[in-house]
Amino acid sequence: MGALVIAGIVLLSLAAILILGIIFFSFLKYIKRKYYPNWKFPDYVSVGYAEYLYHKFIKKDLKN
Repeated sequence: MGALVIAGIVLLSLAAILILGIIFFSFLKYIKRKYYPNWKFPDYVSVGYAEYLYHKFIKKDLKN
């Protein structure tokens, strides 16, 4: 019986996390739709800029 209770608690907590995530992201979408309808968030970083940052901060082979 103890294993069944633990499995139930785990499933219930996963369901609660999913529900809270859906509520949170729905709220973010509501804010975006209501207050920032035309705002375009860049979904990507250009490859050249990512390479520049890699060489500047990771490899540190670029001169300032």
